[in-house]
Amino acid sequence: MEGWRPQPPPPPGWHRFTLLHRPAGECPPYEDPRYDRLRAEPPQGCVAEEVGGCFGLRCERPGARLLDAVAATCAEVREGYGLLMFDLGVEKVQEWAADGPDGWGAEIVGQLLLMAAERGPRLGYGVEDLAGFLCRAAGGAVPGDRVR
Repeated sequence: MEGWRPQPPPPPGWHRFTLLHRPAGECPPYEDPRYDRLRAEPPQGCVAEEVGGCFGLRCERPGARLLDAVAATCAEVREGYGLLMFDLGVEKVQEWAADGPDGWGAEIVGQLLLMAAERGPRLGYGVEDLAGFLCRAAGGAVPGDRVR
């Protein structure tokens, strides 16, 4: 019996991640009919599978950085399949790893951003509100604001 061996890292410019369709407070089953097309024809580089009882996509996709690959995949699923994927499967978002823009820390940041993207609109915040909040809170330029 052979032991489990981790996969080698993906080639440069490629990233591995898992996206879940787990809306806040829900975990629709993998067999839910709304996933039929996505199960049959997942985005290139992704495989549909059950993850913790929920529908998930395990992906290896290109991107300059991890968050670029995740965002492009989320956009493709939203535009092509009508589903919002707002979960990277990170359960302990309070953990931290300063391991660069493509490591565990980046997955945690991605999880927090996806959670904000899902939950903000439920409270009346638009995407522009959330982007403006991040820019103001972090000291970046806010799109549409005039320089004072």
